[in-house]
Amino acid sequence: VGCLVPVTFDADTTPLLQNATTLKINAIAADTMQPISFTISLNGFGSALARTADLSAD
Repeated sequence: VGCLVPVTFDADTTPLLQNATTLKINAIAADTMQPISFTISLNGFGSALARTADLSAD
C-alpha cells in the first residue's frame, strides 16, 4: 500500500533542502485519521537537483 503526493517547494525552501540531511513529513492516515510522521533521507538531493538543473538548461 502506498501513495504519491505531489509537493512543491518555493525558492526559499529549496536551498534549505539542498543542505539538509532529512525531511520530516507529518500527515494524517486516511484509514485511522491518526497522525503519522515520515522521515525521508535527503542524501543525494543536492547533487540530483543540480544535475536536473544542468539537464534543463540544454
